[in-house]
Amino acid sequence: DSAMAAAQCLECIATVLKGICMRPDLFKHLEPNLIPIILKILGNDGEFIEYLEYALDILTFLTYFPTELSPQLWEAFPLIYQSFDQYAFDYLSLMVMPLENFIGKSPDYFLAAVTSDGVKYIDLIFKIVGRTLAEDRSSESECRKALSLYMTVLHNCNGKVDSYLSIINDVTLLKLSQQVNAEMPLTRIACYQIIGSCLFYNPLLELQELEKRGVTQQVMTEWTKDAAKMEKWLPRKLTVLGMASIFHLPTSSLPQSVASQLPQIMASAVEMCENMYDDAEKKEDEEDDVLEEEEEEVDNEDEDGYGEDEDVTSETEEAYMDALNKLSGTGDISNFLVGEDWDQDGDDLDDDYTSPIDDIDQLIFLSETLTSAFQKEPEAYKQVQAALPPNVVASCQKVFAAAETQRAQIAQVKLTNAQAK
Repeated sequence: DSAMAAAQCLECIATVLKGICMRPDLFKHLEPNLIPIILKILGNDGEFIEYLEYALDILTFLTYFPTELSPQLWEAFPLIYQSFDQYAFDYLSLMVMPLENFIGKSPDYFLAAVTSDGVKYIDLIFKIVGRTLAEDRSSESECRKALSLYMTVLHNCNGKVDSYLSIINDVTLLKLSQQVNAEMPLTRIACYQIIGSCLFYNPLLELQELEKRGVTQQVMTEWTKDAAKMEKWLPRKLTVLGMASIFHLPTSSLPQSVASQLPQIMASAVEMCENMYDDAEKKEDEEDDVLEEEEEEVDNEDEDGYGEDEDVTSETEEAYMDALNKLSGTGDISNFLVGEDWDQDGDDLDDDYTSPIDDIDQLIFLSETLTSAFQKEPEAYKQVQAALPPNVVASCQKVFAAAETQRAQIAQVKLTNAQAK
């Protein structure tokens, strides 16, 4: 009975945190009471494993909403690894979110921090990923969850983790080779997300890593094939950013295996970017239609009022619910709060993943990268352009025009904001 009561108390705490998520300043006042509970559950060799789900849920809230994380809260980081390593391997899916929150909120602290034994926090992350992908009992969903930690490190630690590219490629490419004939491409796509992130992080170093292993041509060929199977926004965006980053390099520095595929790589990036643009335009049109319907409903409600059995909502409440949905990575908040697996359908890395690449517009990035490449090496890229099919050339023109429109819209927003100050 006491164990059940304790679990219910922890669940209530998570519910309270959910209720005040629009006031992250309040979290600081609760931390002195909550952090010791979390550390106690994480750090007792599995003695309190029945409460681990709730502790990780609470930790996710505490690391997601506040803008800064206290040193006391960071004490939980090595304990997450300790619990994973000693007794809670199966809880990985609940550990990834707070770990990614820690990394994203303070990457410099993350890179500098070490355990009491002198082990770097970043090495703990790499041990988690390496062990998960090496274990036979790991599901493919768990492998994809673990790989997302690589992505988070690459996106948040720009220019600061060069020495880790080798092990990232060792683990990712081994997993990719194991999945080459898999009917479902989800894990392959997760691997391409890492490769795209590596190229975006440092295209020269990543191509060197691929060349050292003699897999460059094979990886690029298979990547362009699987690109057609990508439906979600994140892998498509990383495909565009990763492939486009190759064009930052002088053609003279490219390995022959890449130089010979430049037309195909360009075509894949451009077509992916065009499809993303078309989908975004379609979604915007659909949202406009929904907005019109909602405005009509509001007008009717203004005239008729709310019924006794109807809830009154506000924009603030809707924003709050949206934040919670993003926190859980799904639309089912209740599953998150009780610690259930977030990826019931196996398609786990969803469009709610957040990182610094959110601020990069793939249309503008691709158009500026290709424009710069053509300007720096006009003769080389005339040959590349000549090898492109007419439909890809037309797609290029469409992407460039859309990027110009996007730039104008961004400039207008900045001007409006400046005038409003």
